[in-house]
Amino acid sequence: ALVALCVGAFGSQALAGKKKKTNVVVNSGPVLTGQQKVKVSGSLNTTTACLAARSMRLFLTDVNGAIQATIDSGTSLTGGTWKLSAKLANPPTPDQYLQVKAKKLTVGKFVCKAGLSKVIAIN
Repeated sequence: ALVALCVGAFGSQALAGKKKKTNVVVNSGPVLTGQQKVKVSGSLNTTTACLAARSMRLFLTDVNGAIQATIDSGTSLTGGTWKLSAKLANPPTPDQYLQVKAKKLTVGKFVCKAGLSKVIAIN
């Protein structure tokens, strides 16, 4: 009976959710407005169930994507579009970049994996 219980526990874990990849797509164009304001928008490329209500984060990073600060957060809309913006403490330096993350989300039988954009040049 114990063996059957263990096999059942492992079997149910495997069936718990279908993992779906998430690609964070950033719209092209300038992100810096004025001296210190940054605006980034884009969409999510994933299965329909994983598009809406995803927690989004905007990071200030270096060229390698090492996070210096989280500067904004928001939620994706029904179609998977999103907009994030922030005012930087100082005008950006040449070694500062932006990066956007869609956080992991479980929707019904789907496990929507976290996704990370490429680093975005500010200037």
